[in-house]
Amino acid sequence: MRSERSLTQQTWSALRATLIGCGLAEPLLRRGLLGLEETRRRLALRHLPAGGHGLEIGALHCPLPLPSGARARYVDRHGAQELRQLRADAGASIVVPDLLADGFTLGCIANASQDFVVANHVLEHAVDALGTLEHWLRVLRPGGLLFVAVPIGERCFDRGRAVTPPQHFLDDRRLTAAGDSAAMRERNRTHVEEHLDIAAPALARERGASWTPLRDEAREREIARLLGADASQIHHHVFTPESFAALLGLLGPAARIERVACSSVEIVGIARKAA
Repeated sequence: MRSERSLTQQTWSALRATLIGCGLAEPLLRRGLLGLEETRRRLALRHLPAGGHGLEIGALHCPLPLPSGARARYVDRHGAQELRQLRADAGASIVVPDLLADGFTLGCIANASQDFVVANHVLEHAVDALGTLEHWLRVLRPGGLLFVAVPIGERCFDRGRAVTPPQHFLDDRRLTAAGDSAAMRERNRTHVEEHLDIAAPALARERGASWTPLRDEAREREIARLLGADASQIHHHVFTPESFAALLGLLGPAARIERVACSSVEIVGIARKAA
């Protein structure tokens, strides 16, 4: 019996590796078949403070397991009913948000008020990734912990897209701080066009749906939608382990990187706010 179980595990492991190698990590992720919860759990139990109080942004149906006595309030821009419509694959397991707020800025959260901030598969959706990290650091107490996971670009539907270089994050931060919305819109158009040309067709294939490329006015309307209120629906940035570590490094002396760890499909970065 034990040998049969071991053989089944080996077969599944090999099949899963093959599917990931073919760029099919996303459907496995959505069905909870990547073992990410266990990977994240080990890191959370090792690094997050027992008894601490913090926030998790965009938990959807996979909230981070927390150490004993730790409590998280869940933040999302959408209510539970809307989330269930947007993510029908998650069904009834969607976490009900405690706070309806912009998770990129956390404008309703007081400075230095949280022991930890968790955001898994959120940062790649942010227009200004470095600025978003700075907002998350802002709400942490000195010594507080930031726990952030992003997908590896080559292991998801972003396969084939350009990896975002460190200078791009710096330029986004500068333009956002200057309020130059026109320049940011033009930069983001490149991200949207990559999404339509590479990521959207890959997503359709994963879901077994047909994909017809948008042309002319229909394409321009979709670009305008994804540059407007629906901008957070796409991945603006694409990561490798090295590029994600470089982004965390741009926080400078404001935070100390404690760990950058990889699973088969994602990178987890753990940083501690300077005391």
